[in-house]
This record gives sequence, C-alpha cells and structure tokens, in this order.
Amino acid sequence: MKRVLKNKLLGNVFIFTLSTVVNKGLNFFVLPVLTFYLTKEDYGYLGFIMSVVTITSIYVGLWPGNFLIAKFSNYGKEKMAHYMSNIFVILVVSFVVVVAVLLMLKSVIFASFPDSVSVIVLISFYTLFMVCFNILNTITQLEKNARKFALMQFVYSLSSLGIALLLIIKFHYGWKGKFYGELSILFFLSLYMLYYFIKERYVVLDISVEKLKELFNYLFPMTFHVVGIFLMVTIDKVILAKYMTLEAVGIYTISMTMAMIVNIIFDSTIRAWEPYLFEKIHTGRAEDMNWIIKSLALYSLFIIVAALVYTWLIPWIFPIMVDAKFTEALHYIPWLVVAFSLEGLRKPLSSFLMHKNKVKTLGSVSLLTAFINIGLNIVWIQKFGIMGAVYATVFSFLFLYIVTIFLVKRYCNIRYTRL
Repeated sequence: MKRVLKNKLLGNVFIFTLSTVVNKGLNFFVLPVLTFYLTKEDYGYLGFIMSVVTITSIYVGLWPGNFLIAKFSNYGKEKMAHYMSNIFVILVVSFVVVVAVLLMLKSVIFASFPDSVSVIVLISFYTLFMVCFNILNTITQLEKNARKFALMQFVYSLSSLGIALLLIIKFHYGWKGKFYGELSILFFLSLYMLYYFIKERYVVLDISVEKLKELFNYLFPMTFHVVGIFLMVTIDKVILAKYMTLEAVGIYTISMTMAMIVNIIFDSTIRAWEPYLFEKIHTGRAEDMNWIIKSLALYSLFIIVAALVYTWLIPWIFPIMVDAKFTEALHYIPWLVVAFSLEGLRKPLSSFLMHKNKVKTLGSVSLLTAFINIGLNIVWIQKFGIMGAVYATVFSFLFLYIVTIFLVKRYCNIRYTRL
C-alpha cells in the first residue's frame, strides 16, 4: 500500500477511486431504507427529474469541464484564470436561456407535476449548483489533489444524504426529500467554489469577445457529444414513462443505479489519469506515448476484470441492498454492466480526439448514436418492455465504441515506439 501511495499517479487513482466508491456507496448502503420508504412512483419521479437535470446540465455552462481538462496543461493556471471569468459569463447566460426553454415546454415535459413552475425553477437552480460543483471538482482533479477531492465528495454525499433521510423518514417528504437534500448542499458547495477560486486566484476579470468565441467554438460542439451520451442513459426513462408506467421507470432506475457502480469506479480512475494523459500528449515524445499506451492497456484489462467480478457478485449484493418489491430489476443489471463497461473502454479514446480538437466530429457521432438509441427505444420498448430499453442501451454503447476506435485510428497517430 505504501508503494502505491508513493507513486503520484497510482496514489491518486487509489484515492479517487476509493473516495468515489465510498461516498457514492453511501447511497447504495441506504438503498434498503430508501426503497422501504419510497414507492415505485417516487423512484419514477426521481428518475424523471434527474433525467431532465442531466440534459439541462449540458447546456448550463456548456459543460466547461471539457475545456478545462483539455487546455489546462497547455495554458497553465495563470492564462486559464483569464478564461474563467468568461466561463462564468457563459454559465449565467446559458442558465437564463435554459430556464426560459423549460418554462415554454412545461405543459409538454412536466404535465405530471401539479406545480410545474416551482419544479422547473428548483430543477434549474439544482443544475446551476451542480455545474459549479463539477467545475470545482475539475480544478481539484487538474491540481492532482486527490485528498481535497475526496473530502469534498464526502461532505457532499454525507450531508445531502443525511438531510434526505431526515426529510423522508421524519417529515414524510417522499421523493422531494432526496431532491431537497442534494439541492441545499450543492448550494453551499457552489458558494465555497466562488470563495476558493477568488482565494487561489483562479479567476481574473477579463471579459473578452475573443475568449468567449474560443470557448463557444470548443464547448458548443462538445455539447452534442455530451448530450448524446446523456440521452443514451436518460431518454429511455422518458420513453418508458410514455409507453409503460412510472413503476416501470422506477424498476429500470434501480437497475441503472446498481449497474452504475462499475461506471463510478471507471470514471474515478479516468479522473485521476486524465491530467497525466494530456500533459504527456502535449510533449509529443515517444517515451510519453509509450507510457500512455501501456497505461491504457492496463486500464482496459482492469475494466474487463472489474465488470466480470461485479456481474458475478450481483445476485448476492442485490437482495441486501434493494427491497424485495424491486426484484425484477435484477434481471437487467448484467446487461447494463456490459453497456457501461463498453463506455468505460471508450472514454479514454475520446480524449485523443479532444486533444486533436475533433470536437465537431466527436459531437456528431455521439448525437447520431443518441438518435439511433431513441429509435431503438421507441421500437424495442413497445416490443420487449423494460428489456427493450436495456437492449437499446447495450447496442448504442457498442456502436459508439466501435466508431470511436475508427476515428482515433484515422485522426490520431498513436503508436508504440521501441526506445
């Protein structure tokens, strides 16, 4: 263990992964409590609301973390500080636009909610605070400060979950208790982000048309990539709600929640690895490319082994974590683990395309895959029920993985050199 922690990269991978698993795991540890107090309909509401949040978070700020990760090692902290004020301008303007769009579509999207305007306002602010927290997490990632990242994740998970349990069990708030718990903690973490950025001089007031244009030209095409991925894991719940019931959405949401455990592990590993990846890509040296190829091979092997082990463990874990009324969800989890494993294999490959500024290509392919996913969901859910949504998810991630491999081979000169 000491040898792992002495190696900066391995130490960060270990801390990022352990902290994410432990903190995200808090939600899984209380699943028996939540599934006891919340109904299938409650989970249907939560699944639907978080699907909307996931989509709106793409356009509130245009997902600025992509620019920060891809450019930080090249620009450095001082130059990036001049971009940060422009990022906040985009954040505020896009927030107003998203609120206006949601209000215009309230009768279409939020017809199931009696007080749709209040729900839209709360969802919009939840999204704004979540994007701010993601920006803070990205800066912590780029600082390679795994301990600070772990602390923030712990504060967020423990505090929001504590408030949620209090509101659900003591005050009988139902699904609203979990939503309000997360909303309140995200608000305070957003305030901390502003304090930290000012204190550490991550923001320099420099509103510039040129920088806004550069940010927009990079971030807006990338939103198509992000929205494509998010649609593939969210739109299925909306289509399920249309052709089946909120109970079906609740069962599918539990399946997704349990399957995403492996995705949490994969994402936290990538989070630790990405800053080193972009640093070494910028050098262009043969030894650095060899390091990238070796680490990518080890990471791919790790994904395959982790997915197999987790799939084997699922039948024993599920009855402990989830109430018996959701037993049907167990049938869908192994397939969804396959889907998230394919996405885990693909994500590092997309970093090479981001480095080459192939953001339009990446966005177009992801959006195309999302449209294929929507079409498959509409057809297969009507034919196979919940399993149709599962089939559509697996096929879509497989298609995107294969296309990404082709694009990397076409645009990126990745080769191992004997030194």
